[in-house]
Amino acid sequence: MSAADRLAVTSVGGADQSRDKILTNENTAVANTSPKVSVLMTCFNAGSTIGSSARSIITQTFTDWELIVVDNCSTDDSLVVVKNLNDNRIRIVALETNQGRTPALKIALEAARGEFIAILDADDISDPQRLLLQTEFLDKNKSVVVVGSWYRNINSDGELINEVHTPTKSIDVVRRLASDNPIVNSSAMFRAESARTVGGYDQRYLYSQDFALWLALATIGEFAILPKFLADIRRVQSSLSAISSNSLILTRDGYELYRQAQNLSGLNLLAKLRGWRTIGLYGLLFSWRSLQAGNMVRALGLLLQNLWALPLAIFELLRKCFNSFKSL
Repeated sequence: MSAADRLAVTSVGGADQSRDKILTNENTAVANTSPKVSVLMTCFNAGSTIGSSARSIITQTFTDWELIVVDNCSTDDSLVVVKNLNDNRIRIVALETNQGRTPALKIALEAARGEFIAILDADDISDPQRLLLQTEFLDKNKSVVVVGSWYRNINSDGELINEVHTPTKSIDVVRRLASDNPIVNSSAMFRAESARTVGGYDQRYLYSQDFALWLALATIGEFAILPKFLADIRRVQSSLSAISSNSLILTRDGYELYRQAQNLSGLNLLAKLRGWRTIGLYGLLFSWRSLQAGNMVRALGLLLQNLWALPLAIFELLRKCFNSFKSL
């Protein structure tokens, strides 16, 4: 392993260790030292928010957890903020090069010792009851591999934007996956063994790795969403989806994954129709962004393949314009 690929792995307040050493120690640790839940958090320059996000785990009513923070070579004080929390249940993985979100999540999942995996982004907030309620649910429902929750969207100041209610029963969640992802990442808890069985995070998807994992897990178990608001999702202009340089990759990921989602078991006709509507709109958007990127051949191919969805795209644009005028 080259120096550039090495990791500094530590518990807050502990001594730095290489990735090789920490994984060896974990593999030989006795079972009763493993926490019930491993919370995975990746970060890059999240110094302004990561403290409140990590504290929302520290203040959980459920206490048998570890928080694995994988830092993608931040240049701000993100790591200082986390270390100053002074909680030995927090384990830091400091990457020496920025490897991207999906590799960082893969590293976190490999290092996780918990039976269950919870996700929390470095700018989101978990309700104090989240880990308790989701752990109890998975313990009682062995056929469920992923459990999410309803969530609230908040702005950069933590003020409420809106509340999002999603389907709660497994078949309804799966049918929604055909056209929309109802399981927001920071609300999700899943079985570690199940995730590893399907290969964990798919490295082909740089930003939609969570959706790809849900589609894979849907092939081996059931889903559930708790009808409680257990996560606050921060919507800011600096988020991944708001950065124009990521837009082409995000659109490509969505186009490919929604096409895959049409193969989910249990889809009825309405779910399939909604799915194809989403695919068509993503296809046209992918075509436009490919054109902007200078890839004329791909842009033309996508346009011809999804030309049937053009009236839907025009309708969506008119609807958004109308809603914008209504809000004035």
